Amino acid sequence: MGLKTVLSEPLKDTNPVEVLERSIDKGRLPHAMLLHGDHYPFLEEVALGLASVLLNVAVDNSLGDERFDRVEKHPDFFALRPSKKARSIRAEDTREIVRQIQQSPHQGERKVSVIYEADRLGASAQSASANIILKTLEEPPLDTSIILITTRPYSLLDTIRSRCFNFRIPAPFEPTNNEPWHQWLDDYSSFLNGMTEMKSDKEKITASFIMLYGLIARFNGILAALVAENWTTERKKLPEDLSDEEKDATREGSAKGIRAKLLKEIEHQTRETAAPYLRGEKEGDITLKFTDSIQQLEEVIRLLNVNLKEETALEDYFLSCMRIWTR
Repeated sequence: MGLKTVLSEPLKDTNPVEVLERSIDKGRLPHAMLLHGDHYPFLEEVALGLASVLLNVAVDNSLGDERFDRVEKHPDFFALRPSKKARSIRAEDTREIVRQIQQSPHQGERKVSVIYEADRLGASAQSASANIILKTLEEPPLDTSIILITTRPYSLLDTIRSRCFNFRIPAPFEPTNNEPWHQWLDDYSSFLNGMTEMKSDKEKITASFIMLYGLIARFNGILAALVAENWTTERKKLPEDLSDEEKDATREGSAKGIRAKLLKEIEHQTRETAAPYLRGEKEGDITLKFTDSIQQLEEVIRLLNVNLKEETALEDYFLSCMRIWTR
């Protein structure tokens, strides 16, 4: 039974699933995996799909949302979730799961532990739950796969993330519902369309410079507003006993998630703008330039994940676009 056979169509041919399936086939699956992305149901599906393959539990796809029930009831499957009242993962629950996975398998040859909403372990170095998991990842039990899932990977300790193989699971495309952002994307498309006609026209180059710095300033303003709006809602859901450090780390993780979503929408808009040219509906042999622009954007997204500032990253991207389109 392969991983693809137990997953729904949108996930089967994604790159993370391909990598995970190859790793299983070669017997090289890492002992700890962090599955993250914007669509939590997909994260759960991949985690439970992995568990079903590793524990050799047959899955009936005709059962829909209930197809993984047998996996979750398997004696060698161990789930760790936030407690319903505090919405945090308690240290005593974490210790109990670690105690259980240290034991030999009850059935078969492997054990699987899934940590749901792993960001609820705590984001500070003083979090007992986070440190228990960190120590477990440093000295993993034999024949055990530990799978962490979260939509907020940057709300985890850096040391936990670094000890897991990270897989970003793609989400269905869902545009951000914000009118200023929609206008920003329209203006960004106008910027790209202007690039296709610019070449060495000095007046158009000057106008494009003015436009790109306006786009950067507006992006920062929109991001700040979305982060503030989201935090107003999120902070009400936090456990009351969180320290100020943990609250700050949670807010920062939330902000990074929103930023990643906006950047993904910029990438989507870039591809949408390029599509008429690639299909030959608009004139211009510019396929390579659009490809280079998208690669540059992907590089910017990578750099942002190692804490490059938004304004610096966007400026680098837009200036790179100018160089690409004027050469």
